[in-house]
Amino acid sequence: MCFNKLSFQPPIRAFIAALVTYGVVACGGGGGGESVPPPAPLPTAPANVMAVTVDSGPTGNQVNRLYANVTICAPGSTTQCQTIDHVLVDTGSTGLRLLASVISPALSLSRLTGTSGFPLLNCAQFVDNTFAWGPVAVADILLGGKSAANVPIQVVSDPAFNRLSSACSSGDVITSPANLGANGILGVGLFREDCGARCAATTANGFYYTCGTASCATTVRSLASLAKQLKNPIPLFATDNNGLLVDLPAVSVAGASSLEGSLVFGVGTQSNNQLGSVAVLTTSSGDFSTLFAGKSLDTSFIDTGSNGFYFDSSTIPACVGSAAAGFYCPASLTNLSATMVGANGVNVPVAFSINNAISSFASGTRAVIPTLSGAIGDARTFDWGLPFFYGRRVFIGIEGQASPLGTGPFYAF
Repeated sequence: MCFNKLSFQPPIRAFIAALVTYGVVACGGGGGGESVPPPAPLPTAPANVMAVTVDSGPTGNQVNRLYANVTICAPGSTTQCQTIDHVLVDTGSTGLRLLASVISPALSLSRLTGTSGFPLLNCAQFVDNTFAWGPVAVADILLGGKSAANVPIQVVSDPAFNRLSSACSSGDVITSPANLGANGILGVGLFREDCGARCAATTANGFYYTCGTASCATTVRSLASLAKQLKNPIPLFATDNNGLLVDLPAVSVAGASSLEGSLVFGVGTQSNNQLGSVAVLTTSSGDFSTLFAGKSLDTSFIDTGSNGFYFDSSTIPACVGSAAAGFYCPASLTNLSATMVGANGVNVPVAFSINNAISSFASGTRAVIPTLSGAIGDARTFDWGLPFFYGRRVFIGIEGQASPLGTGPFYAF
């Protein structure tokens, strides 16, 4: 869902430029001329695995943000391609959204059109009061060793289409890595499309628009067929297409400067995504209930795109000052518990800890803070953000896709 209330600016950060290409550095020195054997080849990751990292992001000041490198190609091409780093992995949204400023013009991605024949435009509104606006284009997507062809994606903040619809202008518009904290968003959540049947049948759907004129001086609402909507790329894979496993190592309460893990595609399809003993929480809308502090929060969700635990509390002190506005600042490490309840009635108790956000931010060097939490401003919602995933193997079952755990959508861990 891309909930990122991070507003602080740590005092010391290394700036990471967009679209950095990392290579091997060879270091030479004096020697005796011996023949040195070549290094052993690095092991190759299975085709259904994509490496992910939690680090300080392309702007150097992010916390609890899960990133991946995503490759896009002009449809059908194996040479007209670009790999974009620091794309936010978001299990709370659907579809690939990339900032226009990081996409090479040489790709020349073709745009889809709306009902009028003018370019189709997409609006994505996130729970942190930000929104992404831009045209829908088509690209081939490569994730690890998997590929999906001819996938509609959103080109965010394309300057040629900066006439925002009045129906999609509430909040802060995403325009750059500086205010997104990433170069794009990879939505690999529970659903196949970002809107579904409603946008194919209802013009006033809140997701899709088109230009009112050839110059796009105005915009109007538009239908969008399922074929033209932004898509979760995973169901489009030839195999390992029924869901994914987010596999991140555990982190001490002190946090860490960075963290490496994996996205494993498929649920029970390969030796590396077998299930073991897991609890399954079914859902139809993406939500389930969380029993917490004597209340049932019935619009709760699990989301890698949120950078903390977000819930409302009248007893936990809020941080004072703009450096950590919106976060909680208890006097010391506080251990809490809640119970998740799926639509199938399965109950799962969950223990978690929160800590003082200002103290956690003080070092300015930790991009991994497992105790970060704050208010969400909704008495019915508990947002189980990225810290929930630390030390857990969390499966996401995609709607309509069969698996050994049943047909999605579901969460399992």
